[in-house]
Amino acid sequence: MRDELESLTNAYRSDKLSHAYLFEGDDGQTMQQVAMNFAKLILCDQDAQCQLKVDTLNHPDFRYVATEETTIKKDQVEQLVHHMNQLPIEGQYKVYIIESFEKLTIQGENSILKFLEEPPENTIAILLSTKPEQILNTIHSRCQHVYFKPKDKSYFIERLEEHDMSKPVAEFLSTYTTQIETAQALNEEADITALRKVTLKWCHLLLTNRSMALITIVELLKQAKNRRLQLLTLAAVNGFFEDVLHAKVGMTEDLLYQELSQDIVSYKDKLTYNQIVALFDQITEAHKKLSQNVNPTLVFEQIVIKGVS
Repeated sequence: MRDELESLTNAYRSDKLSHAYLFEGDDGQTMQQVAMNFAKLILCDQDAQCQLKVDTLNHPDFRYVATEETTIKKDQVEQLVHHMNQLPIEGQYKVYIIESFEKLTIQGENSILKFLEEPPENTIAILLSTKPEQILNTIHSRCQHVYFKPKDKSYFIERLEEHDMSKPVAEFLSTYTTQIETAQALNEEADITALRKVTLKWCHLLLTNRSMALITIVELLKQAKNRRLQLLTLAAVNGFFEDVLHAKVGMTEDLLYQELSQDIVSYKDKLTYNQIVALFDQITEAHKKLSQNVNPTLVFEQIVIKGVS
């Protein structure tokens, strides 16, 4: 965190601010902290009273957009754009942060894209994403990228175990989030053990019996009964095929699903690198479609049909 903030501070001090930053990494909490500190630097410098206004989201030249839902709604984006088109009230700059930017709908991304193409003077965007591959390439091209070091997943899993989660459940949740609170909420919301069992069964069927994989989608969606749980399922499937990829390059000590190592090692010879990449592409596409409210049965069916060929 220190390195990223120091680099941003240097840009501010040398008057080389970009109009848009895209923070990328798997540690959402650290990105949020750096984004808030950077916003306070731009808007307040050393003014403690001004910094308090930013911290409490009461600064007139600052907006923070976030949601617990699976998508950031269009009206949130419209309100943001309207506010940011106005002149600064208290200082030279206006700053806005959008957390989990990949949650924007296509319409929302296009609205922000237009805003990034012709930003008002002295308006700074800070976009945060743990899934940058789901963001439009045109957004990427208009931002200065700030890359955050990967979070130690084993430490996060240990923290979840300290919160009375079993290791298999903690590992499963770690594919989707690096936030303790989010993991706890998911664990309370659903039977994660049952979801994990049917998800891993479906991964096996994707490679061994595609007809049964199609049939098992019904069982899968009985456990993944809402968008957030469906996105968790996709993340866990992605983690499974990351394990297959790790096995293929001989990195078996890095497997997430260690108890399945024998099966995973056996699959590495059944899949080419191109097939694994194609599966990752299908999973990424499935994320986008779920965020656009496409029928989840159709989304998972497309993975079976197009994923391994």
